[in-house]
Amino acid sequence: MNFGLFFLNFQPENTSSETVLDNMINMVSLVDKDYKNFTTVLVNEHHFSKNGIVGAPITAASFLLGLTERLHIGSLNQVITTHHPVRIAEEASLLDQMSDSRFILGLSDCINDFEMDFFKRQRDSQQLQFEACYEIINEAITTNYCQANNDFYNFPRISINPHCLSKENMKQYILASSVSVVEWAAKKALPLTYRWSDSLEDKEILYKRYLDVAANHNIDVSNVEHQFPLLVNLNHDRDVAHQEATTYLASYIAEVYPHLNQQQKMAELISQHAIGTDNDYYESTLNALERTGSKNVLLSFESMKNHDDVVNVINMVNEKIQKNLPSS
Repeated sequence: MNFGLFFLNFQPENTSSETVLDNMINMVSLVDKDYKNFTTVLVNEHHFSKNGIVGAPITAASFLLGLTERLHIGSLNQVITTHHPVRIAEEASLLDQMSDSRFILGLSDCINDFEMDFFKRQRDSQQLQFEACYEIINEAITTNYCQANNDFYNFPRISINPHCLSKENMKQYILASSVSVVEWAAKKALPLTYRWSDSLEDKEILYKRYLDVAANHNIDVSNVEHQFPLLVNLNHDRDVAHQEATTYLASYIAEVYPHLNQQQKMAELISQHAIGTDNDYYESTLNALERTGSKNVLLSFESMKNHDDVVNVINMVNEKIQKNLPSS
């Protein structure tokens, strides 16, 4: 099992964008230097609100790659449906070269109707657009060239420069944004990154659907390693952990789930993430990983207000990982 960090970069009330981004930069620098059992960092894409102030995760990843020496860093959910695929391929290939193949390309379909409309994409052909974008990006990365002649893109064979060093070995993950995306990913044996805000029941349904589709198409997914994002806020006082998490998540829940009971959704998230005391998360987390076939765990400590508390929790997690490593 592999461990890493992910960053939502929410900007809470009375907090500056500089503070939010500095917190990410400082945390990544700390982990790169002192915590060798953490191997990856992924940055979330979000638009048009303070519930995620990074609209360009590959740009953020490029800065963090330049700042670090060891960590593999990339996008949690680079949306490809609303971006030109050649541009994404060029950026990915460039970062692959400049980072000595430490870049990770996490991809996503668009999950927001307003964004589809804003970027002038057709909703009724969204899945087809997503698939067309992916084929262009993947061809460009794996062969250094791409071309297109479909309903969405039409251009001759072009070279992607600089050429990608990793090619087939560049790590790619697909955000489990819908059943149709998960079914498509299963046919290609592409690993999933689950949405952190989905319920565990929904994640499990998607994982079972992934397995069913793969089996129906004779696709071997036995070695596919999915990613499970986990919010972390641990405190000796359970009420403090719950309150900090509630304050951090409230605006996002209101924005993304306006049709749901807000208190119920909040309670669901708190119960299904590592929020509470040191004794509240271990068994439930293991259960969640098993039910979703996840071998990679991504942790977010962003709701914790005290930096020293964050460092203490990271130390604890790092020690647990070290104890469970196989002896050499």
